[in-house]
Amino acid sequence: MTDLVKPSKALFIQHPFGLTLGDVGDETTHEAVLKDCLHYATETLPAGSIVDLPYQWKDDLRERQLRKEAH
Repeated sequence: MTDLVKPSKALFIQHPFGLTLGDVGDETTHEAVLKDCLHYATETLPAGSIVDLPYQWKDDLRERQLRKEAH
């Protein structure tokens, strides 16, 4: 969707919708993501750039949600 909208720049992170900064209580990842956001806010990038951040979700949240073990 972001690629279709073409914002001036965007960051992509492979986390579940609603948990963009990381898992509940994962302060280390929360802080790292926020620092990356601030860093890229000051970077000059070509218009329409989408930066793929390296963070990966540690497990399958969807499966945990279905088992009612989301947190």
